[in-house]
Amino acid sequence: MIDHTKKPHFSPTQLDMLSRCGEQYRRRYVEGEVVPPGIALLVGGGLHGGAEVNFRQKMDTREDLPAADIVDAAVEAFKTRAAGGYVLTDEEAGRGAGSVFGEATDMVARLAAVHASNQAPDYQPIAVEEGSRLVLPSASHDLVGVIDLVDETHTVVDLKTAARAPALGDVANSVQLTVYAAFHRAKYGELPARVTLDVLTKTKEPKRVRLDGVRGPGSMAALANRLNAAIKTIEAGAFLPAAPGDWVCSPKWCGYWHSCPYIDSERRAAAER
Repeated sequence: MIDHTKKPHFSPTQLDMLSRCGEQYRRRYVEGEVVPPGIALLVGGGLHGGAEVNFRQKMDTREDLPAADIVDAAVEAFKTRAAGGYVLTDEEAGRGAGSVFGEATDMVARLAAVHASNQAPDYQPIAVEEGSRLVLPSASHDLVGVIDLVDETHTVVDLKTAARAPALGDVANSVQLTVYAAFHRAKYGELPARVTLDVLTKTKEPKRVRLDGVRGPGSMAALANRLNAAIKTIEAGAFLPAAPGDWVCSPKWCGYWHSCPYIDSERRAAAER
C-alpha cells in the first residue's frame, strides 16, 4: 500500500511559483533552499492567525469575539511568526529594523480591526484552516493545501491582504481557489456554491474588497491539465526562469535574485542604482 504522506505533492503555492518562475521553484522545492519570508508576508500571516482564533470558536458559539480580542490574537500571531526570522528589503533596512517592525505591527492591528468589523460577521464557518490532501492514484503527485474558510452556505473563502485592491478577474484566475474547490468536492461530494476572494488592502485606512466567483467541471478539467503539465516539467527538469522585467523577477520579490544564474551584471547594476 502506498504511504501517501511520503508521496510527492503540489500545493497551490507550488503551482503558482512553478508557473511564475521555474528557477525559483527549482531552488525552493528541488534544491531545498529556504529563504526567510519578507515582513509583508508575515503581516498577512498575522491577520490569518487572528481570524483563525475567532472563526474556530465561532463554529460552536456562532458569535464573533470582541474586536479587541481578534486584534490581540492577530498581533500575537504576527510576533510569533516574526520570531522565526524574516528579511528586509534594502529600502526597509534603510529605515531601520525597529521602525519597520513597529509599522508592520500597527498594520496588523489595523487590518484585524477591519476584519473584525467588516469581514468576520459575514461568515458562519463550518471548516477553518483545514488541511486537505487530494489523493491522485494515477499521478506521481498528490494535491495538498489548507482552506482558509468554508462557511455554512458552502462558500469557500480565501482571505488575503494586498498592497492594492484586486482586479475583477483575480477571483476567476485564482488557481488557489480552484484547488480549494477540488478539496470541497472531495469532502462534501460537490463543488462549492461559490468561491470568494476577500481582500483587505494594506493602506493607511485598510479597505475591504470581496470578489465572488464559481468553479464548475471545466475548472476541474483545467486544473487536471495544469497538474499534468507541472508533473511533466518536473520529470523533464526543464525549469524556465521568469521573463526579465516580470514583477516577480526582482530583488524585492525573489530571495534568490542576487544569486540567480539568469540575472546578468547589467541588471544587477541597474537594481543597485
